[in-house]
Amino acid sequence: MSREPPLRLLFLQADALAAEIRIRPLLDVLRSQNQIRGYAVVDRNMLISGDVDQAYDAVLVHRNPSMRQLAWLRSTSPRFAYDIDDLLLGSPAAELSARGAAEQAAIAWCLTNAHRVLAPSRRLIATLESRLGTAFGERSFLLFNPGAELPPPPKTAARPRLLWVSSTLVPVRDEITAACEGIAAAARVLKTDIVLVGPFAAPVLAQFGRREHIAWLPPAQYREFLAQGSLIAMVPLPIALPPDEQAFVHCKSDLKAAQYGSNRIAGIYSPIPPYTESDLPCFIAPANTAEGWRQSILACAEGFPMSGNALTEHPAISARRPSILAKQLLTVVADVYNTRPIGFHARPVPVPFRKIGRRLRILRSRLLRS
Repeated sequence: MSREPPLRLLFLQADALAAEIRIRPLLDVLRSQNQIRGYAVVDRNMLISGDVDQAYDAVLVHRNPSMRQLAWLRSTSPRFAYDIDDLLLGSPAAELSARGAAEQAAIAWCLTNAHRVLAPSRRLIATLESRLGTAFGERSFLLFNPGAELPPPPKTAARPRLLWVSSTLVPVRDEITAACEGIAAAARVLKTDIVLVGPFAAPVLAQFGRREHIAWLPPAQYREFLAQGSLIAMVPLPIALPPDEQAFVHCKSDLKAAQYGSNRIAGIYSPIPPYTESDLPCFIAPANTAEGWRQSILACAEGFPMSGNALTEHPAISARRPSILAKQLLTVVADVYNTRPIGFHARPVPVPFRKIGRRLRILRSRLLRS
């Protein structure tokens, strides 16, 4: 008879979409492999779901916890691991609203008090240490973002479509406009179109005559889209922002390279650290200029679809499989095992009050901007 795994995990989820992409696929693997007994998810309003139990052995927190989540952590004082996948800690000189200052204090508290700190890049870890004013030492743990578990069948189309995915509104800056010009020129040479997924400003969309704009794809549909599409991906990111803003971009992860490479999609990336410092195979554009992007896309298209198909054989791509990363996460979770089980008891905020609170925050934000 197999012994039931002892570890019951409580996951304080601050951002549902980020959790769905980075953390929960790994936890699902651990649960399916019987490496953990299960995991319960506590959202920002303290509503618990999933594998709810009377007590838990390990606690995992990520990104910017809500004030109620933070209050529970402070009062309970469990050993916990903290995962942060963006530069969410601003520079000390940044001017903040009262709410912004409270959020920064919560992130700083987690970084200071977590028994393990997980992040997807060394640059992010170093920058967080610099802004916090203290080194994490052996508390830090490099946990990359996952790609696909298994590669899709080889792509066989004769002509690629171009793909540009953005999770935030792309800024209309000269360097981005120049990149758009180069992308559009390459599309005309290849006699193909471009698929844009995510929020894009009208001036950016206007650069492309033949285009398909998909405002939003849920994670599961997005993964299927990448698996089926015969694509060349583009990741134009700004390289000339003000220092604080550029630092945020530099500290982003190479998630897109992992997603694209594991789905047999070759990608072209701006020459910035998330990709120039990545161990993944990345085709780096020489500059954010029209000619730089045009030449890069055409050079990448010469090897289509073989170059994309071959990416799944790269050892660094294989190392990004969720089943591989899940084992690494398990070592961290086991390291924050609480010998005395942690109970969780909290009443979620009723839905009507959540809506009222959300409206008040929106109103307050508008008043502050005006």
